[in-house]
Amino acid sequence: MDKNVLYPIISILVVVLVAGAVYYVAEMFGGTEVHYEGEEGHEGEEGEGHEEVNEESAEEVEQLFFEAIRKPLDYDSYIFEYEEKASNGYMDSVYITASPEYSYVRKEDAIFTRELFLAENTTILCLKTVNRELCSNVTQNSTFNPYVYTMSYLLYDHERIEKTEENNEFLVQYGAIVFDPGIHNETYEGTDCKEIAYTLDYSKLTVEQMRVIGMDPKSPEVLLSKEYNFTLCIEPETKEVVHKSLTYLNFGEPEYTESMTLQSVWGEAAEVQFPEELDEESTMQEFYFALKKSQENYAKCLIDENFNSCIRSEAILSRNERLCELLLDVDAKDGCYLTVALEKGTPDLCTYLSEALQADCYIEFAWKYKDTSYCSPIQDSAKQQECISVITEPEEETEPEPEGAECTVDSDCVTAGCSSHLCVPISLSDVVTTCEYLEEYDCLPLTSCGCVNGQCAWDENQEYLNCLDEESS
Repeated sequence: MDKNVLYPIISILVVVLVAGAVYYVAEMFGGTEVHYEGEEGHEGEEGEGHEEVNEESAEEVEQLFFEAIRKPLDYDSYIFEYEEKASNGYMDSVYITASPEYSYVRKEDAIFTRELFLAENTTILCLKTVNRELCSNVTQNSTFNPYVYTMSYLLYDHERIEKTEENNEFLVQYGAIVFDPGIHNETYEGTDCKEIAYTLDYSKLTVEQMRVIGMDPKSPEVLLSKEYNFTLCIEPETKEVVHKSLTYLNFGEPEYTESMTLQSVWGEAAEVQFPEELDEESTMQEFYFALKKSQENYAKCLIDENFNSCIRSEAILSRNERLCELLLDVDAKDGCYLTVALEKGTPDLCTYLSEALQADCYIEFAWKYKDTSYCSPIQDSAKQQECISVITEPEEETEPEPEGAECTVDSDCVTAGCSSHLCVPISLSDVVTTCEYLEEYDCLPLTSCGCVNGQCAWDENQEYLNCLDEESS
């Protein structure tokens, strides 16, 4: 069932500018419902706890908070980049730059990259995976306008900043935002900063007061949790937010999101090359459909008990090696990279495997394509000779292939089609299909594409067959 699901994902822009409220983004490329697990702490931070606490007044904490909000008002040009992650493991990165003449937004996660190019009378949206990239001009009546709006909201807008500052002052005045009096000296990724904490509680407002600041009393932000607890670590000289975190209870279950600034440059913009070759919007829509399904599968994997198996299946199905990087088990990660490399016919991915297995990866390529040139990158002389011998030594006599056979071994077959729903010989790997999605495709992660009696076909294991029966009933 298709959904546009609201994400509780904070961004470096929104936490500072929107009263620190939870940011719910109706992802156009959605169906990616993000479920969080219990809070596990903030792995990877350099902050070693509160080394020193300055007992400042709540007024001084409040002043530092509003100085951080007003920071972008002094600049028309900037470069800003940050990473954010949630307690379920979902991660993304955002890069924004703007000048008086143009603006650019890039948002990237394990599935795909979105790019937005904005200039006078020009709006271009690009969608990019490791395998394909499409760009299209977004017109006034485009179906992509909601997503363009969502992405453009990540840019600093002076009018919106001023309005948000006004709303924050209102929330403080009526007790919905309460600051902790202490300021903590912290260090994140080598940057010293002053960390402040505050709580946002919408229940302190009346219905009329919520409407004053544009809040719907029945909105998810209000209904999801009673209190949102924030920390902002602010560089005292520049007033830049270095790190932030949000913790809250989602119907009794603890959750968190956090964000880390990677770079910030004020007063200048990065050079941006607008794409010149554009695709038809109808082509983009087909591409989007496939991305949407991949995101749905990714979201399911995040809450799957068999996370490694689920992610590996999706990586192979979508031929997306970036998903392999998410695997924590080294053996599973190596197996994922190897299979994706062979499926895509991309030997460069062999370098992603553990060093001890890289030679075996090249040997697999040499054997699959019967080409000794794949042995050249192997540094170990014994392994290289083994690779060459796989091709040059005479093979043992085997039974003759069945008449009309299109394969002899599993590696002669690959997945193909818009939804990777076909199992075909390598010679047909570039086959083009429509992007109609059938429910039975949900069963494909349970099977594998291989050679069956000389024909490329899906392995009809019992689990796969049971799934097909359920989908057809």
